[in-house]
Amino acid sequence: GGEDLIFPHHEDEIAQSEGATGRPFVKYWMHGAHLLVEGKKMSKSLGNFFTLRDLLAKGFSGREIRYLLLSSHYRETFNFTLDGLASSKKALSRLDGYLETIRKAAADNKVHPDSGVLSQVSDALDDDLNVSKAWGIVFPWLKELSKQDGRLSGLDPVVAASALATWKMLGQKVFGVGLENFPKISKIDHTLKFPIADREYISFQSPAEPPSQELLTLLEARQAARKAKDFKLADAIRDELKAKGWVIEDTPKGPRLKKL
Repeated sequence: GGEDLIFPHHEDEIAQSEGATGRPFVKYWMHGAHLLVEGKKMSKSLGNFFTLRDLLAKGFSGREIRYLLLSSHYRETFNFTLDGLASSKKALSRLDGYLETIRKAAADNKVHPDSGVLSQVSDALDDDLNVSKAWGIVFPWLKELSKQDGRLSGLDPVVAASALATWKMLGQKVFGVGLENFPKISKIDHTLKFPIADREYISFQSPAEPPSQELLTLLEARQAARKAKDFKLADAIRDELKAKGWVIEDTPKGPRLKKL
């Protein structure tokens, strides 16, 4: 959760959960520092926030966005900027260049990952998820291996194959920025589902403009009113949604918002 919610929200949540169950709520609760956008605190009132869809529309990839968000420690105030995303793109391009050189040297050798590198990265992440320290191990290691390929003796194929096996574990399973994690897609699917009860869903499908979280909250409130047989309130919420340019379609899979 966010660091500004430690008290009273999260302490209250712990008290409620442990009071109701008589058991410890969680072993670890991580609190992230504030996210800044272009140097200012992100807020709805300022309108200075980006959705994933906004960033994809600007030409950035999910891989680049993920890398940027994994570039600093979660306890540090993070300044999210478009320049930072551009830098992430360059960093991943360098990383891919190192890996391509190593891949060519490895040929078809199949060997075990480098346990030494895995152990160093594991130690860094055991240090309160110190991702900056972990990247500080990975980048110099791959860069050095890539340089060896251009030297007289060249890069040993077995060493190269071991490096690739190591990166496969780190890139896919640890950092989640391996190319395998981000298959190319020709179209973004805007069909989303939000569970509000067992086997009941609020869903929408709009290739042009999906409803905002405010609209989805109203839709959920309307469903709750109908269940409570408060049809007057349900009709009022329906009219409010219509005034905002949306109508409700009741389908076998649950209600759906449709743009007028």
